[in-house]
Amino acid sequence: MKKLVWVLFLLPLLSVACLFASEIAITYTSGGCEVDLYGNDIWRDAAVAMVLTSDSVIRTGSNGDLELEINGNTITVGPGRTVEIRILMKSVSEKNKFGWLKKATRYAKAFGKAEDEWSETALAGVRGDKAEAEDLEWVVDFEDEELARGRTLFKEGKYTDAIDIFDKITDEKGIDAENGEAAYYLGFSLFSTLRYEDSIPYLAESISHTDRDFYESALMTYSFDQYFLGKYKESLEGFSSYLETFADGELVPYALLMLGKCYKDMGLKDEARLYFIRVRNEFPDSDVYMDAVDEMKEL
Repeated sequence: MKKLVWVLFLLPLLSVACLFASEIAITYTSGGCEVDLYGNDIWRDAAVAMVLTSDSVIRTGSNGDLELEINGNTITVGPGRTVEIRILMKSVSEKNKFGWLKKATRYAKAFGKAEDEWSETALAGVRGDKAEAEDLEWVVDFEDEELARGRTLFKEGKYTDAIDIFDKITDEKGIDAENGEAAYYLGFSLFSTLRYEDSIPYLAESISHTDRDFYESALMTYSFDQYFLGKYKESLEGFSSYLETFADGELVPYALLMLGKCYKDMGLKDEARLYFIRVRNEFPDSDVYMDAVDEMKEL
């Protein structure tokens, strides 16, 4: 009897905890952003801390930008978009199934001069006795400062802020700015905030720079992006290219698993099985070993 009483007492608390855990809230807005809270075509201005429902719909204007949290995941909605929360929740759920995704898309470490190196070099230039004015133009290079600031925000996982900076850089200097580096950071940041469609042009640009340090990460991220968009042919090409280029790479088991998943989702079970078997036999200690085993059970 006492156990029953305790269960009845805890039920409301558990319900509240579950509700809190699944809370969907707006964390940032800029420009014109509206919300249809209950999906009944009644629109209101979006506001920070506004709690949404699974029936809510978000609409951003041509200059709108919005960020929200769904179960601890940060999602951004860019300008000129109408998005159903239910669809975003599905995307979050799908992405969360890949618990090893961060390892499989490891971003390249920031490269170039460190901040202290920038300051030391600049100081040396200022102290030069015979320096001419045109020689000192590079000393205070705001574009370099913006790039460095964007890298820092990116490394800290502040993707929304990083998007703003790299979006501005690519707008002003072109999508191939900094030899593809800006496109890589922008594409990765957009991907990380579930803006899959928006990230494609930038990731496509970044993988054209095959000699850069970020190429491996960019190629894997691009391939995952295409998979989440349901573009399996493009995803297959990307993961196959990874295996050809990085035959001994640390991300090989992830690429093999994803090739299997692409074929499986295309209904080609025999082809899918070959890749799952390779993961099982060749990479028994990998993060995706059990994923491969489970995928084979479903064939």
